[in-house]
Amino acid sequence: MDIYADFSEFYDIYMGDWLEDLPFYLEYAKRSSGPILEVGAGSGRLTIPFAREGMAVIAVDISASMLAKLRSRLTEESAEVQQRVSIVQADACTMEPDKRCELIIVPFYTFNYLLTPQMQTVALEQCVKYLSRTGRLLIDVFVPHSRIRNCPRDPCQRVDTVDKQTGCKIRGWNVYRMDTENQIEFRKHAFEVTTPEGKITKKEFTTKRRYFFKPELDKLFTQHGLSVEAVFEGYDKRPASDVSEQLMYVLMRC
Repeated sequence: MDIYADFSEFYDIYMGDWLEDLPFYLEYAKRSSGPILEVGAGSGRLTIPFAREGMAVIAVDISASMLAKLRSRLTEESAEVQQRVSIVQADACTMEPDKRCELIIVPFYTFNYLLTPQMQTVALEQCVKYLSRTGRLLIDVFVPHSRIRNCPRDPCQRVDTVDKQTGCKIRGWNVYRMDTENQIEFRKHAFEVTTPEGKITKKEFTTKRRYFFKPELDKLFTQHGLSVEAVFEGYDKRPASDVSEQLMYVLMRC
């Protein structure tokens, strides 16, 4: 079962052309040799720009529908770009690339979808297993401090745009619920699609993300054979603190 099938339908619209993290990853990629192992590649938001830059990418994702979008997007690229991308349908716990990599990235809150300690442990063990001795593991996580303190009661509009491919007007809202005991954020997504002819369809689904606090992550990574080289608040390398809402970890094998 593809648990992200509902989200994949709207993912590219939801994300738009957002690539603020790309320069950060490219900086580390240009220092590395061999392929980039991208865990949570989705529809290729980062995969294709990496390949366009001449880098080989092993694109891992659990969602067949997301990877179908990636394959479709690749058909619009040159043969050279297509040849640089290897697609693997697996999750962070079951991935089996055929080589160790000098750069592994877990971008844009993919790690937050590992909801249980067992999943987190197995995923980190896999990352350590496939990370070269001198390589770097980059993990981007979120900590929704503001929603923990004051979760909005009303729907928050997230999307209001026109799909250039279909001409449909798409509007989307998020409704949040925080389980602070188990550190789970529930996001109910509500989308409304209006065709050029005026037909309206609606779809709702819920996604769950586990949030972590910085001291908890520092301990978790150390327990699994990783040392923290740096941790930033954002992609421009601002120093992180215990109240940062985004944590960008640069990790090495111990």
